Amino acid sequence: MASNKPTLQDIADKAKVSRMTVSRVFSEKNNVSKETTEKIKKIAKKIGYHPNLIARSLSNRKSKTIGVFVPKTRHLFLDIYITQILSGISDVTQEFDYRLMLFPIDYKKEKSDLYLSIAMSHLVDGIILIKTKVNDKGLEELKKIKFPFVLVNHRDNTYNFVDTSNEKGAKLAIEYLYKLGHRKIAFVAGSMDETNAIDRLNSYKKTLKYFGLPYRKEWIIYGEFSKEKAYEASIELFNSKNLPTAIFCSDDYMAIGVMERIKNVGLSVPKDISIIGFDDIEISSYIKPSLTTVRQPMSMIGEKSAELLFDLINKKRTPPIHEFLDVELKIRRSTSKPK
Repeated sequence: MASNKPTLQDIADKAKVSRMTVSRVFSEKNNVSKETTEKIKKIAKKIGYHPNLIARSLSNRKSKTIGVFVPKTRHLFLDIYITQILSGISDVTQEFDYRLMLFPIDYKKEKSDLYLSIAMSHLVDGIILIKTKVNDKGLEELKKIKFPFVLVNHRDNTYNFVDTSNEKGAKLAIEYLYKLGHRKIAFVAGSMDETNAIDRLNSYKKTLKYFGLPYRKEWIIYGEFSKEKAYEASIELFNSKNLPTAIFCSDDYMAIGVMERIKNVGLSVPKDISIIGFDDIEISSYIKPSLTTVRQPMSMIGEKSAELLFDLINKKRTPPIHEFLDVELKIRRSTSKPK
């Protein structure tokens, strides 16, 4: 039985051009005039022709797909931090007529050859990795085969990355609390196997020292970038008679967890304890009280990482490439002068 599916020859006949000319229009090697290209695409749309993406990828030796590794978590697409970065990546990939392939993984448990396996499979032309861990052995394997990849929010000078000024952000938070009059400032740290968590903790310590403020080991707790874990761990801060008057949290989710704990122990924000977060996820301006936080431009981080990856895929830039985006303090109602 003959197929009614439109073909390149059908388009060529209607456009009165060769089949090769039509083929060039739907390939990466398009050296056909703009007028003819528009004419061919108009005819293709009219008769319902759709190019075979797999065949086109094989002929161009490109998959027209980029892979994005994201931390494996419950309710992944409810994580505003991840979705804002993915939104920025998606905006750029659409401009390049590329598709996204997501790989949710547990970075701590995954085999070190996973990235290499994906790269060698030709499923993707490049990889973006969000929130990788310190000393991830799989990254070195990608570097050895010169496969295009970019790290997001992970600072390692050996590799390509897009990050924000984490140390500056932490300094801005502590400086603001100091100017309000706070002298007893606690800190809720993120995962110590992530460079942004390490940078924020180090900056907290440095800024305390700069202002001559007391550093108390018991005023540092570890929330692992989790609202639930920050809520559980923060009880330690309220079991002591020497309470802090302010708490700086390494991300907004942990700040929200700590605020819930403060309410549950009979205290209030900011009357008794001021709170500052980090990230400025969308919900931070809507919670009660609205959260003072260090804003990093998550959507722009995604855009920059995708743009950098396409530069690497198209060999426009030479690795390693390091890009830092600026941060700013967003002052809201969760901070005030101490009593």
